[in-house]
Amino acid sequence: MMADTVFTAGAGVTPLSFSVNPCYPVRVCLNSGVARGVSEGGTEYAYRKGPLYALHFIRFEGLPSSDYDGGYDYVTGLQGAGTQSLVNWFVNVSQAGSGTFTYTDPFGKARTVSLADDKLEFSLTDKGSYDGAITLKEILS
Repeated sequence: MMADTVFTAGAGVTPLSFSVNPCYPVRVCLNSGVARGVSEGGTEYAYRKGPLYALHFIRFEGLPSSDYDGGYDYVTGLQGAGTQSLVNWFVNVSQAGSGTFTYTDPFGKARTVSLADDKLEFSLTDKGSYDGAITLKEILS
């Protein structure tokens, strides 16, 4: 049996436990952090431009509105007490990608990640739920 997908952050932050797990397979893209090129003289070169990292592309289908934006007040930008939503996580908890948090996948593997995108794009379906994807960035070295 698979566990729930959960986002957790520091003390005082209500975890975000999703009611549905991501659709599988989840895509993972490894980025070496190495820049490669060819000089004007035709010499190939490579240098480390950044750390090795993985991008986890996580797609949800049928995400309930309670998980997507339940308890979030768009006017005040506040999440209701004792609740948590993906919208609040995106806007306030992760500061739209600048903050790290722990992503525990449905198989129990915990990863320190940040949101890789500066936008959250989901579609409201005719069943009143949301379909969309998020990209998580995990620094590996």
